[in-house]
Amino acid sequence: MSGLPSWITELTDVLRTDRGTLSGADESSRPALSSAAAARWPGPAAESPPAAGAVTLDVVHTWHLRTVLPLLTEATALSGRATAPIARLAAAHERARETETVGEEEWFEVLEPVLRQVYRDAYGFQRAFAAAYENARAYALANGHGAAGAHRYATDYAELTTEPNTRAFAEANALANARAVAAAYATGDAEAFARTYPAARTRAYARALATGTAREPRAEDALFASAYTELVEGLRSALQRAPVGPPP
Repeated sequence: MSGLPSWITELTDVLRTDRGTLSGADESSRPALSSAAAARWPGPAAESPPAAGAVTLDVVHTWHLRTVLPLLTEATALSGRATAPIARLAAAHERARETETVGEEEWFEVLEPVLRQVYRDAYGFQRAFAAAYENARAYALANGHGAAGAHRYATDYAELTTEPNTRAFAEANALANARAVAAAYATGDAEAFARTYPAARTRAYARALATGTAREPRAEDALFASAYTELVEGLRSALQRAPVGPPP
């Protein structure tokens, strides 16, 4: 692998192979990575820098600055939400890329609100609400409620459960990820970063980009595939631009 660290291998594997639909459809109906992108993504070994050594965390900062955060900014703006938190995170990545030290607490303060929104969108409120509604409605109908009563019961149940579940998922994941990633960024420790499960966070980015902009659940699968394609291209470009550190 020419010195490529584990987190690069994990990310490339996820971005090249993990593009299933949000709805859990079978393999035959999965949205494929665009043929043009696939042709330019031969694998992590072919993407390694020409000199031997370990890619530094600069590739992460570059990927977020040029790809991840611009995509999140666009999705956030389309949904009518404030993009200022993303801009603050981008500024920290820029400073780190220019070798300026950004402290752990500062990293945490800019990471947590952005990740909280990412995980909230990744949870898929619309799908969760619809599932809760249908399950509650079926239960109500099976227990003697008429159509109108079942609708009221199901609506109340979905409203009472979906928002707290979404909020709890977002807050817990944001807190855990922001703390771990902040520590890795502050020290420039690639091995510590690898232990923050960047591949899982990348899946959350793709899910958030799909569910955060879709007007209806049926549109989410196509947006999910598109998000992966853009994340692939961005990481490939960041790898090509990345400086190479000393051999491990």
